[in-house]
Amino acid sequence: MARKSTLLVAGVALIVVAASAYIFARDEITALISPEAQPAQIQQRGGGSRSLPVIAEYSSLMDEKTVVEAVGTGKSALGVVIYPAVSGEVSDVLVRAGDRVTKGQVLVILDSERERLARDLAAVQVKDAEQLLARYEKARPLGAVADSEVDIARTALAEARIELDQRSVDLADRTILAPFDGIVGIPQIEAGDRVDSSTVLVTLDNIESILVDFEVAETRFDNVRPGQSVRVETWSLPGELFTGVIESIGSRIDPVSRTFSVRARVPNPRSRLLAGMSFAVYVDIEGKQYPSVPEISVLWGEDGTYVWRIEDDKVSQVPVRVVKRTNGRILVDGGISKGDLIVVEGVLRLRPGRTVSATIRGDNPSDGGGDGVAVREGVGEGS
Repeated sequence: MARKSTLLVAGVALIVVAASAYIFARDEITALISPEAQPAQIQQRGGGSRSLPVIAEYSSLMDEKTVVEAVGTGKSALGVVIYPAVSGEVSDVLVRAGDRVTKGQVLVILDSERERLARDLAAVQVKDAEQLLARYEKARPLGAVADSEVDIARTALAEARIELDQRSVDLADRTILAPFDGIVGIPQIEAGDRVDSSTVLVTLDNIESILVDFEVAETRFDNVRPGQSVRVETWSLPGELFTGVIESIGSRIDPVSRTFSVRARVPNPRSRLLAGMSFAVYVDIEGKQYPSVPEISVLWGEDGTYVWRIEDDKVSQVPVRVVKRTNGRILVDGGISKGDLIVVEGVLRLRPGRTVSATIRGDNPSDGGGDGVAVREGVGEGS
């Protein structure tokens, strides 16, 4: 009998607890089942209209920017491999690796004794031809020399001068000069070496700016233009970005790789970049503007993605299409405009038409702030 009494008391207690919980949560349950009935029921209890506290933020406009990534190879803006124009023996090497030289500076001298003698002989022959022509021109008025002999002497003088010029060129070929300002590479010869026109003497590079050649996918041919800004990074200097400009674009699409060639010029005032370096290249491609909302404000339902928009302290569902995610924000396409107030936190208890009390964070972009740029990173070479 005592056991039955205990069970009866426990059952009554459970019923009381359940009834109390129902009475306490009745309004919330009613709101979930029939939101439009909530205000009337609340008023029946003698209370005013209850608003749900939420955190909201104004939507802003962001530029969609796609970043095309590629791998490129650097080359000096001016770079040559210097060969001798003639054969001979190296007399002297006047530069060392890493030397900065100016245009016209002597780099290498070949033995030139024979060429110097040949030039001096040609100079003597020119002087002799000039003297002979002068005598003939003085004697011609007296009839001692025929006009034809004067013409022959004049021709001989012209030939002697040409011979002198040729010998002077032969002598100049024995001295190798820098064709432009630049940095000397490692000399490949030493004094006493025999060289010919196929022998590499030294390399010379002007690296005040570096040319970076890279390939871009055919699908981006309409997006890449000369004058467009690029950013490059070399694995030799990790973490450092260098800015350059696209200088030229190839006129053909490679039928095998389906890419086209692009060349960018990157200023290199401190000479930290060298010819032959490999580079990661980033090309920014501008896109359309889209409304931007915090990532946590975008929800997924049976009909797709949507956000909660607040108008006159009431919320409504606005279907949107996700364009892309970037840095904690989502670019959306749909019925959202710049400056719309979007619910960020407190979305789980919202229903269409629900009255809310919004705590607003951030600035109102309608007042001139809040816009930005959304970057989409490309993946792989030429993407």
